[in-house]
Amino acid sequence: MARRPRPQSPVPSRDGVSPTGVRLPREGGWETVAAFLAERFPPHDAGAVAALFERGDVFGPDGERLEASAPFVPGGRVWVFRPLPEEPDAPISLPVLHEDEHLLVVDKPHGLPVTPRGGHVRRTVVTALRASTGNDLISPAHRLDRLTAGVLLLAKTRQARGPLQALFETQRVRKAYEAVAPLGPAGAPEVPRHPDAPLELRSRIEKRPGVLQAREVEGSPNAFTALTLLEELAASCPGDDAAGGLGLYRAMPRTGKTHQIRVHLNSIGRPILGDPLYPRILPPGEAAALPDLQLLARELLLVHPFTGERMLLRSARTLERTATEQ
Repeated sequence: MARRPRPQSPVPSRDGVSPTGVRLPREGGWETVAAFLAERFPPHDAGAVAALFERGDVFGPDGERLEASAPFVPGGRVWVFRPLPEEPDAPISLPVLHEDEHLLVVDKPHGLPVTPRGGHVRRTVVTALRASTGNDLISPAHRLDRLTAGVLLLAKTRQARGPLQALFETQRVRKAYEAVAPLGPAGAPEVPRHPDAPLELRSRIEKRPGVLQAREVEGSPNAFTALTLLEELAASCPGDDAAGGLGLYRAMPRTGKTHQIRVHLNSIGRPILGDPLYPRILPPGEAAALPDLQLLARELLLVHPFTGERMLLRSARTLERTATEQ
């Protein structure tokens, strides 16, 4: 069944931040929109909702600003600018690797989320780009974890979203990542250096909502990664889990399961340097002391869906070369 198109906001964004669409129930005993929001809309506080209306942050389905006395319309929709979390004001570095009328490709840094979520709203790729370009239609064509750096492709128009996302969904994009991880414990599978004979990792990976780690489970494989060793790096510091030395690996995932490369490298005794989730979930204090996750989306190779041009998009970012510097 085809997805129903997501309703488009009738209200322009503010500094790249779009309002949240809230569907009003078809049944309910609320007299006003304010009463409904106070009961159902976080933080479920009448005073906070009153402040939303006072600031002019609540709009009707046609983009008209609503007063607190606006009547509740069953089955209707309102748009609300949520209060924003406090976030650092440090500059965001998003070097442009390619841009045309259809798409925008940037070199994402480590630690920056792609889309707004939770405590990250303004300091996200999408919000920053919408604010800097004035284009509220910018949206990602694929996933890239907050902790992962590298090549990120975004659609610039509504018409470009479907064709670009379809390239990834149908595996018509060749993705190449680089990672710094241990050379592997005794008994672990050897990772070859020859690119034409990689170690083929395949398993069934599932990620449950609300669970931080993705897991390999029994069943037919749905995640495939080809892995080669590019270079042996300097030995890590004494007492480190990677005391046997580190390697720079090239991982080419043919599927796009959540945390796929992180799960696959961990499964062969090579957890990626700086990973707060694998092999174990670290407490916040320990996680904060880690270096950036040493995983980089190095390359995307694809055919432009509108021009037919063959495109090789390559990140200019680098990974840590040893653990002694961290």
